[in-house]
Amino acid sequence: MEKVASGFVRNSASLGGNLVMAQRNHFPSDIATVLVVGSLVNLMNGLKSEEITMEEFLRRTELDSKSILVSVKILDWDRIMSISAGTKMKLLFETYRSAPRPLGNALPYLNAALMAKISRCVSSNGMVVSDCRFAFGAYGTKHAIRATKVEEFLTGKVVSVDVLYEAVMLLRSIVVLDDDTSYPAYRSSLAAGFLFEFFSHLVEGNAKSPNGYVNGYSTLMSPARHLDHSKVSTLLTSGKQEVELNKQYHPVGELLAESGAVIQASGEVADTQKHADMAADLVVVDYDMENLEPPILSVEEAVRKSSFFEVPSFFQPKQVGDFSKGMAEADHKILSAEIKLGSQYYFYMETQTALAVPDEDNCIVVYSSIQAPEDAQSTISRCLRIPEHKVRVITRRVGGGFGGKAMKAIPVATACALAAYNLRRPVRMYMNRKTDMKTTGGRHPMEVTYSVGFKEDGRITALHLDILINAGIGVDISPIIPLFMVGAIIKYDWGAFSFDIKVCRTNHSSKSAMRGPREVQGTFISEAVIEHVASVLSMDVDSVRINNLHTFNSLDFFCKGAAGELKEYTLPSIWDKLAASSSFKERTDMIKHIFGDGSVAVEVGGIELGQGLWTKVKQLTEFSLSAIKCDGMGDFLEKIRIIQADTLSLIQGGLTAGSTTSSVVVKLLESAEISWLKD
Repeated sequence: MEKVASGFVRNSASLGGNLVMAQRNHFPSDIATVLVVGSLVNLMNGLKSEEITMEEFLRRTELDSKSILVSVKILDWDRIMSISAGTKMKLLFETYRSAPRPLGNALPYLNAALMAKISRCVSSNGMVVSDCRFAFGAYGTKHAIRATKVEEFLTGKVVSVDVLYEAVMLLRSIVVLDDDTSYPAYRSSLAAGFLFEFFSHLVEGNAKSPNGYVNGYSTLMSPARHLDHSKVSTLLTSGKQEVELNKQYHPVGELLAESGAVIQASGEVADTQKHADMAADLVVVDYDMENLEPPILSVEEAVRKSSFFEVPSFFQPKQVGDFSKGMAEADHKILSAEIKLGSQYYFYMETQTALAVPDEDNCIVVYSSIQAPEDAQSTISRCLRIPEHKVRVITRRVGGGFGGKAMKAIPVATACALAAYNLRRPVRMYMNRKTDMKTTGGRHPMEVTYSVGFKEDGRITALHLDILINAGIGVDISPIIPLFMVGAIIKYDWGAFSFDIKVCRTNHSSKSAMRGPREVQGTFISEAVIEHVASVLSMDVDSVRINNLHTFNSLDFFCKGAAGELKEYTLPSIWDKLAASSSFKERTDMIKHIFGDGSVAVEVGGIELGQGLWTKVKQLTEFSLSAIKCDGMGDFLEKIRIIQADTLSLIQGGLTAGSTTSSVVVKLLESAEISWLKD
C-alpha cells in the first residue's frame, strides 16, 4: 500500500473511489489488480443488491450514477483452500509493481498479484501446485485480468524448470499489449519476470531444461518450515561450459587466480534497499570467544585494568593554584561528592548516508552527508591507495548533524567509495535508524567525583575533580575532551583548581563530538558545584554565582594571558545590568501567589507542549513549599494551580523551544521559592 500514489492521496482518497475509477475510467489501479485474485463486490442499484466477483465488476459496462459500490469482501483463502496450522499445504501470496518511480506517485508499467496453494509431491522431492490465481493489470488493457490459462496449466503440476518455462511462454501469449502502448516489450517481460520470480525458489536445484535453460538453487521447504516469500532469495542463474585447452599457447587459457582478487572488496552490493535489508537479516555471525578477555563495560573496570586512551601533551589542560592551600583556607568543605552524566544520541532527521560514483581517470566522486569533507577525502584516499586529488567529496547539505556527521560519517562514505571503486558502478548506502543508533555512539558518559572548599559567604577557595570519561572502543575525538571541558569549567574563580581526568577505553561504541562537546558537561559540573555550595550554606544560588565570578586578575590567572585588556572585562557589570533591566527580582516575586485557604497559583512563561512542563512546576512547588508544614493540608498537589501564559501579566516570557524551557522555568521557580521561604 505504501507504493500506491503518494501519502497525501492515500490520506484523502478511498478504496471505493479507486475501484470505481478503475471500472469507469480504466484507471490502472494497483488495488484493483490485487483484489481480482480473490474478492467479492457488493453493488446496489435502486432496491436491487447483488454480489459479484471483482473481475466481473471490472468487466461490466461503466457504472451509472444510480449504482453504488457498497462494500468489498476479501475472501479467507486459508479457509477456502482448507489450509490450517499443521497442514503440509502452504499458501503463497505476493504482489508486484513496476513504475518509473518505485516508491509511488507514478502510474505503473505493470502490476500483478499472484497466489498459489502448494504441497510437497509424494513421489518426488518437488512442490505441487494444488490451486493458483494470477492477476495482471496496468499494461494497456482496460482493466486487470486473470491469467486463467496459466492457472489451469499449472494446477496439479510439479514445479520444475520445464513447467515454469512453459508457463512463462503461455503467459507471454496472454499478456498482449495494444500497438499504441508504450514500452510493449518491457511490459511483457515484466509479466514473465514476476511469474518466474514467484515460483523460482520452488524449483529443484541443479535441474536442466531441454530448452537449454538452467536454474540456480532452491530453498525447498522442509515439513516443519513455513515458507516466507519475502525472505526467500531470488533465483540465481548458473551454468556450465566445458572448454578443451590448447597447450600450444600455454599458459593462455589456464585456470589462474584473478589478478588483484586478494585486494578486492568482500561482500555483496544489493540492487535495492529492500534486498540489502533482506540479505543483512539472513547473515549469521559466529564470533570466536576463545582466548578473549571479558569486555570492559564500565569506567570502573577500565580503571582496574588500566584501559585508557593516551592524551597528547599538547591536549592536556593545566592545573591552577595550590589545592591543598585553598582547602586549608576554607570554612566549609564538601568531600567526594559524585555526579554521573549519561550519554546522548544525536537523533538527526537524516541518518548516515553516502553515494559514490566512479569517475574517469581512476577517480571517485563521493556525495556524503558529512560535516568534515576533507577528513573523508583523506581517509578514502588511504583506503583506495590513490592520491587525494583523485578523490572528490561533495556535501551539498546535511540533514541534521550536531557533531554526529563529523567523524561518524567517514566509515559510511569510505565503505561506499570502496564498493564503487572496485565494482566500477555507483553505490549508495544509508543506515536505518536502529543501525545508526548502535554505531554512532553519541555524547561521552562521565563519572565525576569532586571535593570543594568554600568560605561562609559562598566564595570558593579550592576545587578538585576526578573525572572518568567513557570514550568507548575507538579513540575518535576523545583525547581533546579534557581540554575542552576544563575550558568550560573555569568560567568561575575556583581559587585553586586541580583535577585528574582519565579517558577510558571500554567495549561500548566509540563516542564522538556532540553539540557543544565541551560546554555541556563542563557547565553542568561547574553549576552542580555552585548549587551544592549554595544548598549547604542555605544561600540564594545566584548570590554564590556572583561571589565566584572572575575578576580580571583571577581570569588572567586561570586563562594565562587570554583575558584580554582590563577595560574589556565587563562580566560583573553585564550581570548587574541584565538583572536590573529585566526586573529579575520583581518578576521572580510575581510568579507566586498564596491565597487565604492555602492554595497556590503559579504563572509561568513557558508553554505546555506535552513535555510535562506544568507537571514539573506543580511537583517542584509542592516539594519547595512542603517546608511550611501546615496542619490539615492533605494532598498539597490539589491546592496548586498552574496558570497559562499571559503576555499582560507576565511580560517577556520568551520562546518555548530547544529542549531548555522546562529546566529554565523550574530553576527560576526554585530560586523564587527559596527567596520567599527565607523572607
